[in-house]
Amino acid sequence: MGVFFVALLSFIEISGQAPGQNLPSESSQNAAAHLARARDFEEKGSVDAAIDEYNAALSIDPASAEMQHHVGSLLEKLGRRELAFGRYAAAVELMQKSGRIRTLAGHTNVVRAVAFLPASGEVVTASDDGSVKFWEATTGAVARTLTAGVPLRSLAVSGAGGLIAAGAADGTLRIWDAGSGSSAGSLKGHARAVTALSFSPDGKLLASGSKDGTIIIWDVETSAARHKLPGHGYGVAAVAFSPDGKTLASSSFDVRLWDVATGEITRTLSRQSTTITALAWSHDGKWLATGSEDKTARTWDIAKGELIQTFVSRDFPVSSVAISPDGKTLATGGWENCVRLYDLASGELVWTLPIHSALVGSLAFSPDGKLLASASNDKTAKVWHFQ
Repeated sequence: MGVFFVALLSFIEISGQAPGQNLPSESSQNAAAHLARARDFEEKGSVDAAIDEYNAALSIDPASAEMQHHVGSLLEKLGRRELAFGRYAAAVELMQKSGRIRTLAGHTNVVRAVAFLPASGEVVTASDDGSVKFWEATTGAVARTLTAGVPLRSLAVSGAGGLIAAGAADGTLRIWDAGSGSSAGSLKGHARAVTALSFSPDGKLLASGSKDGTIIIWDVETSAARHKLPGHGYGVAAVAFSPDGKTLASSSFDVRLWDVATGEITRTLSRQSTTITALAWSHDGKWLATGSEDKTARTWDIAKGELIQTFVSRDFPVSSVAISPDGKTLATGGWENCVRLYDLASGELVWTLPIHSALVGSLAFSPDGKLLASASNDKTAKVWHFQ
C-alpha cells in the first residue's frame, strides 16, 4: 500500500469520513473512480496520468489534505518543486481550517524550543522574549506565562513533568515547578548562552550545553555541578540523555557520547565541517538521530558506532529532529521553514509541511504520539494532529 493510501486511512480514522463522503452519490462515485484510476496509474509508474486523475478527484472534492499533499509529493518527484509546494501549502491550509494544525501565537520574539508536559499534555515554549508559555494543545490558548527577564535559548521538561528548565542568553539556567509555576532556583556555570538542555530520565540530573563550548551535568536536588565536561572546543548545539540515563550525547561539529557516572568520553560518532544541530535518542536507546547544517538527518547504531541511514533534506540545513514514541517516524525541521516526516523502516519521506514562515528550530512529539509540536523563528509554535 502506497504512502498516500496509508495517510488516507489515517485521515478516515481521525475524521470519520473519507473524501467524497458528504457529496451526492453520483459525485462520490465519480471521485472514487478517479482515485482508483490514479492508484492504478501510479502503481504502473505513469505519474503524470496519476496526477491528472488525482486532480480530477480534487475538482469534485477539494477538501482532502492528504490528497493535496500526495499530489504535491508526486510533483516534487518530477522536479516541479514550485507546484509541489503550492499543493503542500494547500494541504496545510485545509488542516488549519479543520483544526488539525493549530498556531500558538503570543510570543513577541523567536520561539527557541518546544516540549510537552507529560501529565497535563500542555505544550511548553521558551522564547527570546524572555518568557516560558504553557498552551492548551487542543485549543491553542495560553494557559499561563512565566517570565525570566532575559532571552531564553533552550528548554527541558523533567521526565515526570515536575520541573521545567530554561537556558538563558546570559549563561544561567532557570528552573520552575511545572505545576505551581514557582521558581525552583537558578544555576550559573557557563560564560555564554545556554543553548542546550536535557533532564535525565529520573529527573535527578540536568545537562546543559553552552556557546562557551562546555557541558555541565548538574545535580538537580543540590544544584551542584557533578561534572563539567570540556565539550567540543566550539559551541554546543544539543545535549540528550539516553533512555537509561547512563549516557549523555552532545553535538557541535561532532557527536560525543559521555559516561554519565565518570564524565569520560566513550565514543565519537561523527565529525563534520558543519554543525550537528540536533539530537534525539530512539526509545530503546539503541540508536541516535542527528540533524545537521549539511542538509541531512542521520541515524546511528550506538553499539557499533556506525551510520544506519541518511535522510537528505533537499537544499536546506536541518535544525531540529524528533522521534515518535513508537519509534516509527523521524521528524525534521530546518531552514526551509518546513516540517518533514520520514518512515524510519523504509526511509521514505511521508509528509512535507510548510507550516512556518521561518526556521523551525525545535520539534517535540506528545507522549501518546498523536501530536507534533514545532517552534520557529517566526515567533510562533504549531501543533499538528497527524494521527
